[in-house]
Amino acid sequence: MHPADPGAPYPWHARIRDAATGQILGAGMLVGTEHVLTCAHVVGSGEDPPGSDVAVEFITRPDAATSGRVEDGCWVPSKEQGAGDVALLRLVHAQPGGCGAPLHRRAMLLGTEVYAQGFPAGHADGLGAFMKLAGNCGPRGEWVQLTGWSPGSPARGFSGAAVLDSGSGHVVGMVVGRHTGEPAGVAYMIPVETVVRYLPRVGRWTRGHTAVDPKAARKFDPRVPDVEFGQQVTDWLTAPSNVRVVTTGGRDSERSRTLRSVIVSSDREQRPPDEVLATAPPGTVSPAAGLDLAVDASSRTVEEISQRVLDRLGITPGPSASATDRVRDGVPPMTIVVYGIDEAGDPVSLVDRLLRLLAEQGSRLLLVFHHDSSPALDRARSLEADAVTAARERLQRLLGEAAGEVAGLEAAERRVVRRWREIAPRVAGVPDPPDLAASFRLRLLRPPGSTPEDRWTEGELHDLLRAGERASARIEEFGRTLEASLARRNELRRRAEADKAVAARAGLAEDLALERVYRRVRLLLWHERPCDLAEAEAAVKDYEAAIRRMRASGPEETGK
Repeated sequence: MHPADPGAPYPWHARIRDAATGQILGAGMLVGTEHVLTCAHVVGSGEDPPGSDVAVEFITRPDAATSGRVEDGCWVPSKEQGAGDVALLRLVHAQPGGCGAPLHRRAMLLGTEVYAQGFPAGHADGLGAFMKLAGNCGPRGEWVQLTGWSPGSPARGFSGAAVLDSGSGHVVGMVVGRHTGEPAGVAYMIPVETVVRYLPRVGRWTRGHTAVDPKAARKFDPRVPDVEFGQQVTDWLTAPSNVRVVTTGGRDSERSRTLRSVIVSSDREQRPPDEVLATAPPGTVSPAAGLDLAVDASSRTVEEISQRVLDRLGITPGPSASATDRVRDGVPPMTIVVYGIDEAGDPVSLVDRLLRLLAEQGSRLLLVFHHDSSPALDRARSLEADAVTAARERLQRLLGEAAGEVAGLEAAERRVVRRWREIAPRVAGVPDPPDLAASFRLRLLRPPGSTPEDRWTEGELHDLLRAGERASARIEEFGRTLEASLARRNELRRRAEADKAVAARAGLAEDLALERVYRRVRLLLWHERPCDLAEAEAAVKDYEAAIRRMRASGPEETGK
């Protein structure tokens, strides 16, 4: 395949070098035919864009190497706490059509496997790594955390690299940095939608729908007419409740305008500039990506709204399947706002055939009606009540699992403590056993409330269960450490006995000097308690060395 062929794998994958020194600065990706997207810190460090060109090379198309510099108006240096940090380079030589990166808007779902290729030290031709999306983080929630980096760990040279969804092959973000402390294997990416917020020109090369319908985004009102309602919506976006039903009045009512303002502030791409958001009343601005999808149901069919859901997930239904059928087959949970339900093509079918399905599959839904008179409103409130019941049942199940986890920890601790009491007197340096189960038991005993379920959220219980799994692993590791200590002592005993047999066969059994060395081995391994393993091993080595010296200077072994 010719290197200039747009059919080459990843024809958009770029390596950026200092044009003067040849030093690799980082990665980038071709967008369109004349531009490369990268992080601002890859090519410069000041408030103003660098005035010189950088070398741009395409890994799978080496003959297409060129140079470029920051396009006018396309430089957003790293701001407070790392916000921004994006740049668009204009190339000296245009690239063939069809080579651009497949940028795609989509919901950033926990656990999604992604892939990136950068240029860390020693890997000038590129090194790939897999990781998983692990939630929003960074400045004002702009970034997405990447965990489970494999192989190796994040390193310099990945900044600016495209992050691909492993399933679809879509580019969903760009690596921006790495975590240099503990835990290891953590990096960060800027989602495509955040890039477009800072560099609107990139939107022309980006596919997929925005999280919030653009028509709603154009009506953002920073004054937030109904502050109390705005705070309630913001609280719902950040709280663990599953389904909530609200009415707002007509499209131009204060509540409707407030709802639009809050959900637009949640859209990574369409949220207004920070200086505008700063003028909104406290508690009425949602974090970036506080929701995954907000859809206006007015005049839309169930199938159209189902397709909107699939678009945000990057899912394409099969050729013979409807979008609604594909949702019925199961989709990952999202946080979704559906407004104007009473003005949908068939409000009752929308609630019964789609929204109930999404709720049962774990999505969090804010269901918004303009008026109380809709026949679908009672269906939605029934769904809300069912969701509350289902959530309580899930909490009860998780509480049972947590109690079982604590009981298992207590039993495991008792086992290792018994074993520790047997081994610690025999082997020196054995650490004290962990004391973990009691703290978990205390965490379950929260301050009194009406019922245990009212004191917990699902997220908190899932966190507790994961912590319990880690604690269980620590206890198991401690048990293995205990047994390894005893096994090491026993191995030294076997080794010493084997050495004594070698000495006897060599006719050295009566040698007094060698016997004195052996008595020290015997003392350390059989009589002194606890046994100092390091000292005992050194004594065994001394005994073995003495045997070798005496055999080398004495008669040959007789085999007796």
